[in-house]
Amino acid sequence: MEETPRLSASLHPASDELLISVRGLRKYFPIRGGVLSTHVGDVRAVDGISFDIHRGETVGLVGESGCGKTTAGRLLLRLIEPTGGQAFYLPPPDVAQRVDTIYRELRKLAASRNLPEEDGSALNAVAEAQPLLRELSSIADKYSLYRMRGRKLQELRGKLQIVFQDPFSSLSPRMLVRDIIAEPMAIHHLGTRRQRYERVAELLQAVGLNPDHLWRFPHEFSGGQRQRIGIARALALNPEFVVLDEPTSALDVSVQAQILNILLKLQREQNLAYLFISHHLNVIRAVSHRVVVMYLGKVAETAPTNELFDNPLHPYTQALLAAIPIPDPTVKRERIILSGDVPSPASPPSGCRFHTRCPMVMPICSKVEPPLIPVGNRKDHFVACHLYPETSNPAMGLFTSRENVVVIAPREPVGIPSESRPLSGAAASPDLPRGDNASGSRQGEWAQGNGPPPPLPSMDRTGSLPRTPMPKDPVSSTLGAPISPPSSPAEGNPLRPG
Repeated sequence: MEETPRLSASLHPASDELLISVRGLRKYFPIRGGVLSTHVGDVRAVDGISFDIHRGETVGLVGESGCGKTTAGRLLLRLIEPTGGQAFYLPPPDVAQRVDTIYRELRKLAASRNLPEEDGSALNAVAEAQPLLRELSSIADKYSLYRMRGRKLQELRGKLQIVFQDPFSSLSPRMLVRDIIAEPMAIHHLGTRRQRYERVAELLQAVGLNPDHLWRFPHEFSGGQRQRIGIARALALNPEFVVLDEPTSALDVSVQAQILNILLKLQREQNLAYLFISHHLNVIRAVSHRVVVMYLGKVAETAPTNELFDNPLHPYTQALLAAIPIPDPTVKRERIILSGDVPSPASPPSGCRFHTRCPMVMPICSKVEPPLIPVGNRKDHFVACHLYPETSNPAMGLFTSRENVVVIAPREPVGIPSESRPLSGAAASPDLPRGDNASGSRQGEWAQGNGPPPPLPSMDRTGSLPRTPMPKDPVSSTLGAPISPPSSPAEGNPLRPG
């Protein structure tokens, strides 16, 4: 069987110029109840995510439904206002480096005082944090998307655009195609009416439609044609960054390939940066330079595309990749089926948010939230998981209190199905190092907070994983059909630590 297609060599190479730098971005939606509609809680849709997007780069954003992908995309476009955190637009290299240094120092202060937030209200009462917070606020006044007002914000709107998921509901049924695509130019007072319609005709040709379609209504087009109209509208103002919110999910496979080819062609011609939101992992592998995996409002793992697909580290990422269908009936492999449902973002679990479903859960997982840090030999591969000894990394200002890590009350692992293996002693899985009760296994020592962690099972060339017993009635993920781009590897840009 052929290997899964890798990134195309013709994929537009990303530049080193940083376009958008996201740091600690949060969005909470209030929950109100009672006669007086009092504030009784929050839905933590996005809870402290950090990543970078470079000019000409495609960043794939994946995760289960409800994990906050679309909310994150809307935050970057400022369609909704954030609860906390920043998104810096075109920060110079020295400014971006200083921002990372400030966040690193804030993390040190927060960890030394066991504070829950590194840039929120918890640090406002810390005297040592005040100079750093003032400097960060001064930088945000110049470069943050959320501090822009008036004419500057109006200009920014034209540089950041979105292609919506549903091509049927994102177009007004009462407007002609020419008016739909020309509307952004009219709002920004660009050109005369004649010049706008000439520009619309050029855009229609760029996305593979005929200029004669100017005089038609959206209901006269197929789903793929409507999505092309949505892409043309997003490109009307010559943007620098486009959020693609599952642009191919409502289309069949043949039309998906056409839309993806158009997007890649436009990226090469106009040096566009994309945030590609999708459930379809084969599509993500075909079009992305880097991938960000989200779970319940948090970033679980991020790495260059080929690195993440060849060497997934987080158990959640491994479960997602194991669900990718292989178009060969003779190939058999075991799926990693996650038990239970995704917890509610209104009441997320303590510690690691994945520990209630993780097949490799340990006592520490329910106590301490793991930071997103680089692991292994690659400094552009980040993971938030206690299975790796880099949980405390003073060089990066990422600290986990040792009393929380080591001195914890041993108890049974949380959230493991009855048929799954335990994590300690002689009952450990044969896939991991074993030991007897006298010497103790390496895995049992780590489960109690001592010693290095056991290695995670790795995928083979077919994407198979070692067998792990699972419940009889699991809840499985659903993914679409694969896409086959030209096969040749291409690497993404390194991600600076958040």
